[in-house]
Amino acid sequence: MQDEKTENTDTKEIVKSSKNELAENSAEIDELYKKMDDNSTYLIFSVGKKLYAIKTLFIQEIMHSAKIYPLPFVPEYIEGIVNCRGLPFTVVNTLKMAEEVDEEISGGTVLVFKREDDNFGIHISNIEMFFEPEEQDIKAEGIRYKMNLIPFFDVDSIEERLLEDLQEKEE
Repeated sequence: MQDEKTENTDTKEIVKSSKNELAENSAEIDELYKKMDDNSTYLIFSVGKKLYAIKTLFIQEIMHSAKIYPLPFVPEYIEGIVNCRGLPFTVVNTLKMAEEVDEEISGGTVLVFKREDDNFGIHISNIEMFFEPEEQDIKAEGIRYKMNLIPFFDVDSIEERLLEDLQEKEE
């Protein structure tokens, strides 16, 4: 009987200790996520021959060789949808959106954005690199890399155009 009480006490101590460790680990993980949110890592990617930069915190996933399923009755620049972790994401071809018919996007890489309101991504040509610029290299219009200014990719303007065009189709 005494052995059972000792075992129960030991088990309670272990459980209590484990809970404390989990709480400490959880606090450490939360702190890491906060630091990640403050990070200034950028993804530099290409669409056709143009380079763009975007903060990595705005990216949900990079899908290589993504299977894009076409959709009927949508604007030409909407290539279709991809399945990203069980959710459909609209794939936009920004070259077609900008009516740059002399260029093509080679490859099947889709950059899926982390958005609360819409699920969409863009068809890109290539992932060039992940880059952590110095503070003086971050400008309002882009980031400086090897003496070139790489413009920021404007996700909001893509979303606005999608909403505009799809609302017109409904009317």
